[in-house]
Amino acid sequence: MDDQLFEKIKSGAYKTKDNAGRWAKEVAKRTTNAVTHAKLAFAVNETNSKVKDIYAEIGKTIYSDYLDGKDAPEELKPSLQQIDKLMEEIDALNSKIAELKNSLKCPECGAFNATDAGFCSKCGTPLEAASSDVCDTVDEAFAQAEEAESGTEPDEDDGDEVIIINPKKPE
Repeated sequence: MDDQLFEKIKSGAYKTKDNAGRWAKEVAKRTTNAVTHAKLAFAVNETNSKVKDIYAEIGKTIYSDYLDGKDAPEELKPSLQQIDKLMEEIDALNSKIAELKNSLKCPECGAFNATDAGFCSKCGTPLEAASSDVCDTVDEAFAQAEEAESGTEPDEDDGDEVIIINPKKPE
């Protein structure tokens, strides 16, 4: 009787070992598939990113050609004009930042320089001395901006006024 029990235990152990081996192979296969899938998905994302970079470069080239006066396809002209408007907004916002920082904008390259700079730090163009309309304080800059916007004289400074500049949304 002990031999039969021993054989049953031995047989069960071999079956368990075989099943464990099959399970281990299946887990290894699925893990390999998951790792391979992750690597492939990463490669797809990287390739998509490269394609987007190329699209952006094509767009920059077309826009640069448009700025140089070269003819652009008719279907792209509204988008190119929209970029013009957005670039003007960026320039206006940067000018406001420069005013707040008490900076001078180079008339040649557009770089911002310290008010006491004699020459542009980017291109070397001689800079004119700061004009008298440069604000000495942030409060003064806000008051001038508000005056320019409303066309009226600024109120006395009560310290509570804040101007929020919201860029226009593209059309």
